[in-house]
Amino acid sequence: MALQVTKASGESQGAITLVLEGSLDSNSSGQLDKEIDDACSGGVRTLVLDMREVSFISSAGIGVIIKAKESLKKRNIESTLIHLQPQVRRVFEIMQLLPTLNVFASRSELDDYLSKIQVRIIDEGSSLSMQ
Repeated sequence: MALQVTKASGESQGAITLVLEGSLDSNSSGQLDKEIDDACSGGVRTLVLDMREVSFISSAGIGVIIKAKESLKKRNIESTLIHLQPQVRRVFEIMQLLPTLNVFASRSELDDYLSKIQVRIIDEGSSLSMQ
């Protein structure tokens, strides 16, 4: 099945979710690369790749995700993956990539993580202004 990429509706300010469906392989990795670049062209601080409907991932798919993470990091954009299917999660485990990627089981787990980051930044800013 070819890869379909759609933007999720109801995004919070500064965050965008791309919902992926199908196979992420050498035939579709270029498409995802372009979709990520287009989605992060202005004002985005967090990119979420919802992989609930990704049925297959190849090394080319892994490569585009790693490349995007590195590229986005240089632009101060956080990237995360949610809802990995067991077979896709296993590929990431085999390649020993899970500790280096932000992977969350659900949207609420991701929201908790992002909330903690924001609170920490606010707290750090408050302590600096008090000095």
